[in-house]
Amino acid sequence: MSAEYPSEKCLLTMPDVVMNKVLGKLDFPAIQCLRKTCSTLRTFIDAVKPDPALDRLQIYAKHDNISYMFDEHVVIKCCRNGEGCNVEWRERDNRPHEKLLEFENFVDVTSKDIISVLTNQKSEMELLRVNAFRCPDDILEEQQELLYQFSEQLLSNLESHLASKPKKLQVETFEIQVAEMAQVLHLLPHLDVKNLKITNEKSDNYGAVLNMQELIELEQWKKLDTLEILNCFVNLRIEDLLHLKRCYLHYETINSAMIEELKEAFRTSSHLKSFRIGSTQSDIQHLMDPRYAGPHIQFDQIVGDIETWFFSVSTPERVLVISIIDRQIVFESGWLVFVPEGATIN
Repeated sequence: MSAEYPSEKCLLTMPDVVMNKVLGKLDFPAIQCLRKTCSTLRTFIDAVKPDPALDRLQIYAKHDNISYMFDEHVVIKCCRNGEGCNVEWRERDNRPHEKLLEFENFVDVTSKDIISVLTNQKSEMELLRVNAFRCPDDILEEQQELLYQFSEQLLSNLESHLASKPKKLQVETFEIQVAEMAQVLHLLPHLDVKNLKITNEKSDNYGAVLNMQELIELEQWKKLDTLEILNCFVNLRIEDLLHLKRCYLHYETINSAMIEELKEAFRTSSHLKSFRIGSTQSDIQHLMDPRYAGPHIQFDQIVGDIETWFFSVSTPERVLVISIIDRQIVFESGWLVFVPEGATIN
């Protein structure tokens, strides 16, 4: 060490209390860089187990590789390479790195790396995104089957780790793309989550009504603020949704009773914000009770006519807005001052 940086100021000689404070100021990429400096620091960091304080973890599975991103800085790709695994990564400096791990399964390498980070995660994550199943149009049938097998293996590995943790992983938003609803259940029971987005990516299921019973029986269900389910139909009762603030999903068919149930819930509840419900029906407007005044009609260049009904609610300055846009009906809590001139409030 130079005179300007005497040895007693070296990180290796600092007291543990000071080093713990230093680690507390560093983000995940900085801790990983420090860990690679020497075996002494690596041993100390592994013993202290600092919270990586990840904000975002994103995982993307394909039939021959898995990419994952820690926050916006560290991007890692594990590729199937014969009987081995080729690991490619970019860190904060954006320089590419590559290493071949012989006789290592790429799914296991991915799982171990992600688990090593999640082991010490204590703070709430902003986003956990898992694209476990996403098929491009040109994927071969055997490749699709491989993707399903690998995604099941990855989800099972992560499930085993999360199930062993004394506390559920705290996640503000959990987004997952799957081949079937059962894949959601690998991870969701072990998360403390506020917002859930599920996307069905198996084309065979696009027109299917998926059974959601196991999902709504989870303790996490009643704690959700937002629910979004895409590329499939659901079989949920309206009463199963009324704890949510926001919701976007599709039913194969909706009826007048469902509309009335949601309308009355919005009129009497203060927590409901926005529900968007899609359907195969092209005549949803005929399901509205003809006794209601309206609709107020506004033309939009993209979607065409938007038919809107307004209803008074328990809060004087607010109003319930029900809009029908193409094959969707939208329930929103709005402000009375924004009701168009000439529109009638029921």
